[in-house]
Amino acid sequence: MPILAHHRHLRSLAIVAVASILPLGCAGATGTRDDAIAGETPTSTASPAATDAIAPGSWSDFTSALTDNGDLGWWQASGVTTDVWKTLPAGIPYRYLGRLSLDEAGRQVVRSFTYTNDRGEVISNGSQTFVWDDASKAVIWSQSGFDLGKPWSDSGRVIGLAPTGLVLGSAETGGGETFELRTTIERTGENTRRRTVARVAGDATPFVQEFTRVNFLVEALNGWDPTGTWVTDFGGMQLVSIASWSADRRCVVAHEGPRSPDGTHIVTGTSLMWFDLDTRTIRQKYVSSMGMVLDGEVVEVSGTRLRTRFTGTDAEGVALHAFVTSEVDGDTMTSQFSDMTYDGKAAMPAWAQAPMTATRERDGE
Repeated sequence: MPILAHHRHLRSLAIVAVASILPLGCAGATGTRDDAIAGETPTSTASPAATDAIAPGSWSDFTSALTDNGDLGWWQASGVTTDVWKTLPAGIPYRYLGRLSLDEAGRQVVRSFTYTNDRGEVISNGSQTFVWDDASKAVIWSQSGFDLGKPWSDSGRVIGLAPTGLVLGSAETGGGETFELRTTIERTGENTRRRTVARVAGDATPFVQEFTRVNFLVEALNGWDPTGTWVTDFGGMQLVSIASWSADRRCVVAHEGPRSPDGTHIVTGTSLMWFDLDTRTIRQKYVSSMGMVLDGEVVEVSGTRLRTRFTGTDAEGVALHAFVTSEVDGDTMTSQFSDMTYDGKAAMPAWAQAPMTATRERDGE
């Protein structure tokens, strides 16, 4: 392609690609006494998790089951409360957010959780701690919290582990009563769980929750759609950016490059966008076929506007820095460079001074 023949022109193309592809690609609960684990999923006492469960023989058996099966992390659910608990009324719509983690010493597993109603008010919260009891040779746990301001507590043990999940048993005290609960947790998918909390006596409606692993990237994008096929006219040629979800929508992969006369998309750069839990930011990495490498950090995002800070080196190894602000109006995206530097010196080349416009050719997947 003639546009790739001149190295200086190629540098401009690559950076324009960053403007079109990287912004596209970067882009509580109720009934806590659930003996379930923060992201696990119970089904019912007749589920595979219950029928195939075997009591863990050691603390290592328990923690390995959680880590190997991806049970640790942040989980969310929504639904309506039932009468399985004495301290929380049935019929309250809720949102649940919980985290299951293994402490640094590896000696305890902790679940913290919050339930909120449809007005965002906390209706239940608490924490649960799992440890190994050497005397009984069992994994035991205790949890406590507040339901609508009323304290409750619960304790029990891990009855069994199975490839499909686990089963917990407990005796809860609340509302002046003590009653036995059985919780089954089923792994229904890599990022989904089902949990069922039921009274052993069978005198209340079981509480069933469908959990999904929290997708911080989707939440952080705040309505910005990072996917799709966008085309920018540049110097008499078309620059095409194709971005799509990957890894169960935990990242976005985008490929950019010129379109040849016969319609072939020639990929000259690729970007990856994800959410960095350590820094709580949306990050990107862009690499071009000529060796340009850029790191991006989203500093502002809404449903129609994205502002990203890029730093890195071009194909010649020269350090560069720039902000790219993109705004979407229907099927049109306008991108503008600002605060650009080359090798530590302010520089705004002619091609970067005017806003660039891309047109949506196809929706993303």
